[in-house]
Amino acid sequence: MEPQYTDVIAVFDAGRSWKRFLLFDRNLQTVHTEEKIIVETAGSEGLPAYDFPAIEQWMMTCISRVISGDIYNIRAMNIAAGDDCLAELEKTLTKITESVTSGKSVFKGRGISSTAASLVPYLKGSEKPFILVSTGTFCTFMNPYETNPAAGEQKTRGRKISSSRFPLGKIHDRNVILLDDHFGVTGELYKTIKIKHKKVAKMEANRRGRVFFRHGVPEDMADTTADLSHFLTYADAYHQMMYDLVDECLEAYRQTVPEDADTEIVYVTGGFARNDTFVRILAGRIPEKRVYASTIEHATALGAAIEVYKEAFGAELPPLWLGLKAIMLRDE
Repeated sequence: MEPQYTDVIAVFDAGRSWKRFLLFDRNLQTVHTEEKIIVETAGSEGLPAYDFPAIEQWMMTCISRVISGDIYNIRAMNIAAGDDCLAELEKTLTKITESVTSGKSVFKGRGISSTAASLVPYLKGSEKPFILVSTGTFCTFMNPYETNPAAGEQKTRGRKISSSRFPLGKIHDRNVILLDDHFGVTGELYKTIKIKHKKVAKMEANRRGRVFFRHGVPEDMADTTADLSHFLTYADAYHQMMYDLVDECLEAYRQTVPEDADTEIVYVTGGFARNDTFVRILAGRIPEKRVYASTIEHATALGAAIEVYKEAFGAELPPLWLGLKAIMLRDE
C-alpha cells in the first residue's frame, strides 16, 4: 500500500540564537516543529557573527530528514530571518532546493524579514487597521497604516510600515535576575505573576515617579540603583519594574503611533503576549486603544508560510485563527 503523505510548507525561522524548523499543512496548522540553538561565532575583528556553515548544515539535515521519511511531502519552502543575515540564508535555501529536493516539485520562497513576517498573519486575518507589538528579545512596534517621520521604515507586501523597537526582553531578563537575588527566588516565578487593573490605576496615580530606570536604562541594562527595600513581596517589585519598563517602551511606541492616529486596535504577539503584567500595564497606559494579546504560536514562521501558500497549494488561504484575547481595563 502506498504511503499517504501530508502536503506541507516547510519554514525556517532563523532567530539570532534560536533556529526553528516548522511544517504547516493545508490548514496552516503546525504539524511538526523542531528547535536548535546555534550560537554566534567570532567573526572578523573578533565581533559576533552568524555561524552560517552550522546553520546551513542544520537546514540541510532538517529537510533531508523530512524528504527521506514517509509522512510529509514538501510543496514549498521559505525562510524568515533578520535583515542582517537574510540574504545569505536565502542563498542557502536556494542551494537546498537545488540539491536535496532534486527531482521534486518544490517552490522556493524569496525569504522574508522576521519583522515583516510577523505582520503577515494580522494583515491577512484582521478586518480593521491595527498596530502590532511584536515582543521577545526586542519589543517592535509596527504601524502598517500610517507613516511617522520619527520612526524607521520598511516595506512589507509593497506597504510602507513605520516601526521602532526597544530591547524589552534583554532589559527584563537582566532586572529579573536582580529581583530573584534580592528576594531569594529561583526559577521563573515572574511567569506566574498577574496584576489587577486597580493596581495598574494606583501605580498610574502615584506621583513619586519611577523606582526603576529613574535615569534611563543603564548601559549594562541592570538597574542596581533601584531601591527594593520598601517592596514587601516579589510580586510588588515585579509589578513596579514592569510598569517602569513599559514607560520606557512607550517612547518607541510614540515614534510609531502619532498622537492623532485613529487606529484603535493594538495586537501584542510573541513571548510577552502571555505576560499578564505586561499586557495589562500596556493596556492601562494606552486606554484610547483596544489591546488584544495574540496567543498563536510562531507568528513569524506562519507569516513566511502564508507568503508561499498559493504557490504551494494553488488555492486561497484558509481562515486564519489569531488566538486573540481582549485585555480589559477593568478587573474580571
